[in-house]
Amino acid sequence: MFYKKRLSYVGLIVIGCFLSACTDSQRPLRVGSNQWLGYETLYLARSLGYFEGKNIELVGLNSATTVTHAFQNGILDVAALTLDEVLTLMQTEQDLRIILVMDTSNGADALLAAPSVTGLAGLKHRRVGVENTAVGALVLVAALADAGLTVSDVDVVPLTVDKHFRSFTEGEIDAVVSFEPVISQLQKLGAKTLFDSTKMPGQIIDVLVTRQAVIDNRSPALEALVQQQFKALAYLEAEPEKSVALISPRMGATTEALMEGYKGVILPNREGNRELMGGLNPPLRNSAKKLVPLMIKEGLLYKAPTIDQLIDNKFVL
Repeated sequence: MFYKKRLSYVGLIVIGCFLSACTDSQRPLRVGSNQWLGYETLYLARSLGYFEGKNIELVGLNSATTVTHAFQNGILDVAALTLDEVLTLMQTEQDLRIILVMDTSNGADALLAAPSVTGLAGLKHRRVGVENTAVGALVLVAALADAGLTVSDVDVVPLTVDKHFRSFTEGEIDAVVSFEPVISQLQKLGAKTLFDSTKMPGQIIDVLVTRQAVIDNRSPALEALVQQQFKALAYLEAEPEKSVALISPRMGATTEALMEGYKGVILPNREGNRELMGGLNPPLRNSAKKLVPLMIKEGLLYKAPTIDQLIDNKFVL
């Protein structure tokens, strides 16, 4: 299977890192992400040769959970995560800095169910697969609330995203909280979308996060990372079919599924990032402030993190 190959490859990267001079200040800037179409402009930039000579290494991992652990353990210098996942990390780390907004989900995250499930209310006592991350929990809680249900009304089955398709198709779960391209793949098999992120505006935001120490020591590489990301995004906008043709093999999805999936995300360019991250009261910080009490209420945070210094917009200005 595609995901098993990806995981084995990642294992070799991690082992190789520890066997090599990973503490060398000249080593590549390691940027990690899981498979998500909102992050694929990074890999598109690599495919187009934009990172050549920039001392940047992209590390693809099998789930957001794995990305988080790799970042916590210092294997990654930069991580592509959702805003709520960054807030969770801030429970133990205070020097985190968001340097770029990659995308905002506008339908690309969803709860899908088997044809036998009749609406959200029909999820009661059913098995629902969800990754053990804040974003998975937020989507599940919001979806259940629409039907007057709570998490205690369903049988939650923790599943990393690489297991979503198999577990659903083999009948191990009745519903799943997932994202593209898994959504399109399951819909082709008859899965029904009962809830999606269009009903959660501004809550699912993907960002690039690093540490202040990395900014202090690796600013040229970070600058190159952001600028080449914008360059790849411009290419995607100008040549969507060519871009998706380059992206689809890595994603293990058809070009048709990816074209459909991109309709569910907003990919802010430089100007969009300036609007989200700039000014005295950045909208991105307001989104973080709104998420904190919600996450505390749902037990996803045990304390409110200090977010005044969370945004560093120097690379998008």
